[in-house]
Amino acid sequence: MKEKQTIKSHSKPPRNREAVRVVAQAIGARAAARSLGINEKTVLSWSHRGKWKLPLRRNIGRPALRSQISPSDALVEFKRQGGLTRMDMARAIAEAAEKLCG
Repeated sequence: MKEKQTIKSHSKPPRNREAVRVVAQAIGARAAARSLGINEKTVLSWSHRGKWKLPLRRNIGRPALRSQISPSDALVEFKRQGGLTRMDMARAIAEAAEKLCG
């Protein structure tokens, strides 16, 4: 029987931990892993084992609201632009029904 030979089409990514550490300290562990073609988990485990001093993570969580506007101000602005709220429509229907019936 013939044995199957596997040929990798891509070259191996660099495994020099010191070089990876320098890049990770500059741009972060995940970004370094992506740019060097190494698995992110591998670089993260190296960083934890080696206790690398990586840059602080930023932009974590939900983005902050850009404009701080209260709901009442938003409603006033909506009405100023000619928009009808549900309450406005209900009042208009009630007035029309009163005129028809009474």
